[in-house]
Amino acid sequence: MSSFSKLVARICDRPEGHPVLGIDFAEHLDSLAKAHPDAPDWRRSISDLLRTVDLDPSYGARKKLAIELGYTQDLIDTKGSAEMNLWLLAEVMKRLADAGAKVPQGIAK
Repeated sequence: MSSFSKLVARICDRPEGHPVLGIDFAEHLDSLAKAHPDAPDWRRSISDLLRTVDLDPSYGARKKLAIELGYTQDLIDTKGSAEMNLWLLAEVMKRLADAGAKVPQGIAK
């Protein structure tokens, strides 16, 4: 499956491809983050979100995910990785909300 479907499955604690309608994933991620040795801040950082769910947070993995979700190489080249990271976290949350998951207040959608 895609990088995004794998991420959604980990975020929502569901098998890949299963619906996420009505899933409130914040408590699950907060619990994972609290138990993580680095105490990642998944609400503010795509790298930390990936680390929280035990996925590769490297630049290459984030770039691959961003391109999969529609960010272009041209945007990466002109705006840089920081802008890509902000867009990527917001896009992941937007797509979760679009799929019916309950996205916590205060997270970019």
